[in-house]
Amino acid sequence: MSAVPSKWKGTCEAGQEFNSSLCNLKLIGARYFNKGVIAANPNITISMNSARDIDGHGTHTSSTATGNYVAEASYFGYATGTARGVAPRARLAVYKVLWEEGRYASDVLAGIDAAVSDGVDVLSISMGFGQNTPLYEDPIAIASFGAMEKSVLVSTSAGNRGYQIGRLHNGNPWVVTVAAGSVDRWFSGTLTLGNGLTITGWSMLPARAIVKNVGLYYNETMSQCDSAETLATLNSGPQIVICENKQQLPVSNLMGSINSFSTQSVAAAIFASGWPEVDDYYFESNDFPFPGVVISSEDMKSVIEYAKLGFTSRASISFQETTVGTTRAPAVSSYTSRGPSRAYSGILKPDVMAPGTLVLASWTPVSLATSLRGLSLASDFNIISGTSMACPHVAGVAALLKGVHPT
Repeated sequence: MSAVPSKWKGTCEAGQEFNSSLCNLKLIGARYFNKGVIAANPNITISMNSARDIDGHGTHTSSTATGNYVAEASYFGYATGTARGVAPRARLAVYKVLWEEGRYASDVLAGIDAAVSDGVDVLSISMGFGQNTPLYEDPIAIASFGAMEKSVLVSTSAGNRGYQIGRLHNGNPWVVTVAAGSVDRWFSGTLTLGNGLTITGWSMLPARAIVKNVGLYYNETMSQCDSAETLATLNSGPQIVICENKQQLPVSNLMGSINSFSTQSVAAAIFASGWPEVDDYYFESNDFPFPGVVISSEDMKSVIEYAKLGFTSRASISFQETTVGTTRAPAVSSYTSRGPSRAYSGILKPDVMAPGTLVLASWTPVSLATSLRGLSLASDFNIISGTSMACPHVAGVAALLKGVHPT
């Protein structure tokens, strides 16, 4: 990185577990704002009284926008490769305005105003104050108007309240409001039956588990695998339990079943998706705490037919597989909020869609990345979903454009 531009007026504030010397030619600013929290709670003790991130969200979004090249990045073996943000040579300044102790409009206003005064070119704001907050009470709307007057582009998240209309936040006309979409990349596990049939399904088990040549267990009476009482009747020991899902529920409804298995001593499980093709559903969670794989209902028919052979039926499952170039991307993610904005319905929102589902970016290793059979796992990278992940993509594009066309 070259020298910091002379126009930069920001600073690197020292605080708890954060020295001003931690800033450099890449991270050129770090400030924190919590006077609102303290005023509302005079005797409060701030859990991390500095710009340091203990949650992971700010690390993930800022590295998505401006992260430099990092070789051999991955999320427990998934999405392995060289990672980078959209604008890897851009500078980064962070402004911490949200706290475990609360969120206050005054802190958000102060942080945005400080960023504009410091001389930022682009603001990435992955947060909002709800769809019913009027513009004259919304601190992001108020402060971003001042940013717009200073020619600072503000990229904001649309919100994660789903497809019903009017659930959008950050719908004011002078910001970019970003919806979330899928990426043409898929994470999977491969099921291989003893008869040679190979089926690829969805899995994000955070480990290279060994499930090799294990007997299959199928019982029509427990096809849903969603009852703790039913699971308690299973014989412990090495077996792969088949969860047929006769009610044709989508994969999102199966997460309870997958979590139920995390306390069982069986080797693995096979779950069926109610969708015709399992990869037609863009999974939004990285939570897979038990060795298993989700396959389509059509593929499950072949598995059950083979399993009915009895004690001779066996199978293996491999994990940590990543596929790129998958179909149906970009597709709008089901959680992304729709307009119009209740605060201002006179302009179409969201403005644009960007990658938001299962995005890999940096993470703070003191915050939970995922769990595995009751274990809390840390990671320097995480794959998560939300319009929060989409917003910094647009901020990064804006930084690239600003770099080429400064005026």
